[in-house]
Amino acid sequence: RMKTRNLTRLDSTEADTLKTICDYLDLLQNQGKLLYVRHQPPMMTSKMVKGKVKVIFKKPRESQLGAPDLIVFSRAYVDIDGIMCNLPDVLCIEVKSLTGKLSPAQEKWAEKAVAQGMRYITARSLEEVVKALR
Repeated sequence: RMKTRNLTRLDSTEADTLKTICDYLDLLQNQGKLLYVRHQPPMMTSKMVKGKVKVIFKKPRESQLGAPDLIVFSRAYVDIDGIMCNLPDVLCIEVKSLTGKLSPAQEKWAEKAVAQGMRYITARSLEEVVKALR
């Protein structure tokens, strides 16, 4: 009798999806097609202080609450009255798992970005990012 193993996770985690998207953006950036910034909130580390473990947040500057995971800068070719114009394009990407939801701070940041003429997506897969970059 063959023993089967339970798989605890079939879907990609948010971290898996973010890594895949960053790998893809690295490729496009290396080809000169865009630039992107990975927003990383403060990192947590720990160290021993007088025999006790102390948690330390490495925070060179306060992170913006609700800022997206990725901000992509590229060029968009837009037809304005029959003239093709080469305009800057900014795409904000918040990566979530299949069931993840935006926090109120993320929703507020998204509204502000769109009000400034940027595009904002919640990406649950690489395919959604590829589609948004077309």
